Amino acid sequence: MAVTNRRVVAAAAAGVLLLSLTVAAGAAAAGAARHHVVGGDPGWAVASDVLAWSADRLFTIGDTLWFAYSAEDGGVAEVGGEEEFESCYAGNAVRTYTEGVSRVALDGEGSRYFVSADAAKCGSGLKLRVDVRAPVPRTTLPPPLVRRDDDRVVAPAPAPLASSGGRGGATSPTCVVWCLLFLVV
Repeated sequence: MAVTNRRVVAAAAAGVLLLSLTVAAGAAAAGAARHHVVGGDPGWAVASDVLAWSADRLFTIGDTLWFAYSAEDGGVAEVGGEEEFESCYAGNAVRTYTEGVSRVALDGEGSRYFVSADAAKCGSGLKLRVDVRAPVPRTTLPPPLVRRDDDRVVAPAPAPLASSGGRGGATSPTCVVWCLLFLVV
């Protein structure tokens, strides 16, 4: 009985340690800023279909936009509002980027509007509206351990994992913790 109790205590201690590490890693990942290369591989160009590129993206405070374009094309203008954005008017731009590669930090909530400094290219769809949101904290703590009548500590079965999008098996930090905990017990 004493050996079993030591194993249970050791397993619980290992589980708590791994759980602490997982929570810390998850907290770091939740606050991780993302870098968005506007337009993907083609960059800031009419051929890149910036509207389709941005359709399923979430932009949060702390993220960075990277515009890659030919400096001869006139660059990128950040305009102040919806009206200038829709009309492709960059005459009163908040800021104009002309270096060929430009970094824009998303440092506050709200809408930001970017248009091609070349009105013809903007009219062809080379413009981007970015709605910046506050980061959403991820809280994916595993369920608590359960003590059974025979003095063993067991974990409830983990919830089914969402599709990994073709990346292979379950590799979430929570899954790793549970797998290691079951191996120790």
